Amino acid sequence: MKESIQILQACEDVQESRLVFGTWGNVSMILEDGNIIITPSGIPYDELREEDLVVCDRDGKVICGKQQPSSELKMHVAIYNTRQDVKAVVHTHSLYASIASSAFREVPLLTEDAAMVLGGKIEITNYKSPGTQGLADETVRCLRDVNAAIIANHGQVGVGPTLEDAIFAAVMCEKSCELYTKALSVSKNPRFLEDEEISDLRKIYVEHYRKLRDFKE
Repeated sequence: MKESIQILQACEDVQESRLVFGTWGNVSMILEDGNIIITPSGIPYDELREEDLVVCDRDGKVICGKQQPSSELKMHVAIYNTRQDVKAVVHTHSLYASIASSAFREVPLLTEDAAMVLGGKIEITNYKSPGTQGLADETVRCLRDVNAAIIANHGQVGVGPTLEDAIFAAVMCEKSCELYTKALSVSKNPRFLEDEEISDLRKIYVEHYRKLRDFKE
């Protein structure tokens, strides 16, 4: 299955980007038949094999796989069932996003690249217990139509129409959290991009850079 290979490659990519540690975090994508393929619970990324991946339907019922699906399956299901534009989800416990998840109420965007990829400031959920429907609902609420959200006292989630886009969103979320944390250490009022500026930058990215990337592929 080509999608399983993409998932395994994505797991390598998020490790190389230092977005995950050990078994913390999960990756999923939508299959051609509309079902969800997701990483299992409790297996380190560098030990994952194709046969460890789990296929579930859009209600979260396991269709195929010997392992237990990720404990955050409800969150993945809720995102896919709410955001028709999203075909891949990457959830990580990266360092600066985890700091932001307890230190801030939201993370404004300071740079153009983050604005282009994410499309809006990063909101932080109210705290909900991991693996619950409450956490799933809060994550969907804070994602809105943006491509990343921070989960309070937990981590972050990046989404996109492809696994590449979802990983890129997670990377930009982590970068934005790091920049904002460090900017506050040197300025009480760092300059951040306004909503209109972010919207304009996102439009440029979607209509030019992303189309150019897709054409090259």
